[in-house]
Amino acid sequence: MTIGLERLRLRTKSIVHNIGALIVGALTFAAILLGLALTVNPLFTGRPVGGAFFNLILLGYGIPAVLAAILALISRDSRPLAYRYIAATVAVALAVAYFTLEVRTLYHRAILTRGPTTDAEQYTYSAVWLIFGVVLLVAGFLLRSQPARMASAAVVALTIAKVFLVDMSDLTGIFRALSFIGLGIVLVGIGWLYQRLLFPAGAKAETTGTTLNSQ
Repeated sequence: MTIGLERLRLRTKSIVHNIGALIVGALTFAAILLGLALTVNPLFTGRPVGGAFFNLILLGYGIPAVLAAILALISRDSRPLAYRYIAATVAVALAVAYFTLEVRTLYHRAILTRGPTTDAEQYTYSAVWLIFGVVLLVAGFLLRSQPARMASAAVVALTIAKVFLVDMSDLTGIFRALSFIGLGIVLVGIGWLYQRLLFPAGAKAETTGTTLNSQ
């Protein structure tokens, strides 16, 4: 409804459609925050979520994440930056929740509150979050979207915190090593992307200086 009203207000220039889009968007945000994050979260309620991939997690978190991302994209030229940041934040938060709960489903089946959390599961969370952070970064460069790049930084920072606060103490053996090695490789890759794509002039000057010095 919010996306529809956003499209409609751009055509009609109506204040009614404008206010309606803001109200419906605010109510949706409240429903996501109070409902999906807290009261009906299957990680807390123990409610069965269904199959491995086509389940209530896809319906409750995956599809709304895509819709929130679409809202952030269509409002790029028509809403203030704060509005786009909120829409992008909601999209990323829903996506992280979807990936997290989906990983939980793959390890625990329909009821997410059953069974212990294994080393393999903990490592999978870190790996999936890192991959998602890199995808967001690439999307931010391709779309020239600052909110997407900021969201990528937030996801990577969340992953770094998990690796050092959780994986370091809980994981053992090969999974602990893979967690730190994977994080290191991704951070080096992100640094390279920023240097080559976001600051190409500086990278070119550095390359030129290195060539002159070698000559």
